[in-house]
Amino acid sequence: MDSQLEALEQAIEAAEADKRAFVKENPNGTGDKAERIRLYNQVETARKALRDYKRANPHLL
Repeated sequence: MDSQLEALEQAIEAAEADKRAFVKENPNGTGDKAERIRLYNQVETARKALRDYKRANPHLL
């Protein structure tokens, strides 16, 4: 498997873990709104990077 593909998948997992931890500590929308938005955007950015990589390198999949 391609090392960059693995790194992108790991980035998604790490971002989702950070988001889950924040949400668990701050249920029902409590906590810093800017931090919540930053974490959600981080997850979406990581997912987008993986989609773009797969689209640019279909021969590797």
